[in-house]
Amino acid sequence: MNSQQKTKSLITIIIFLLITNITMLIFFVLLGKPAERRQRNHEPNGMYNSLQNEVGFSKDQLDQYKALREEQMKKVHPLFTEVRSAKKDFYELINSNQVSDSLLNADADSIAQKQKNLDMHIFRYFKKVRGICTDSQTQKFDSLMKKVVVRMIGRPGQPHKK
Repeated sequence: MNSQQKTKSLITIIIFLLITNITMLIFFVLLGKPAERRQRNHEPNGMYNSLQNEVGFSKDQLDQYKALREEQMKKVHPLFTEVRSAKKDFYELINSNQVSDSLLNADADSIAQKQKNLDMHIFRYFKKVRGICTDSQTQKFDSLMKKVVVRMIGRPGQPHKK
């Protein structure tokens, strides 16, 4: 093969790769849709709609739920921030050359305490929402909560859905 044929072959391969990369880029950027957050029920009114449609909350009950939710969000938002910050600080210790076991344990315990505090708030919140239910609605609410908890903590042994 002479140098002119090699050059033509290389140009053909480069053009083919360029077209392939552009096609993939178009496919992923323009045609590929971002992961549906709806799978985890993160739509703004997900729980509200579920309480209305699955549990059968009345307008009055939904108003009570909205008030509880607003109060809850004010309380737990800083707690989520604390947990994220504590975990960020903990994992930044990876960059340190020497980290004592006592420091690792103290930081891990701090994360655990913050997570416990957050989980206790969320638990109490759901108990208050359950308290809004009538006797006939509690079984439906309990069934809904099983689904909510599975979404919150994930399913063991299954990969995280994107």
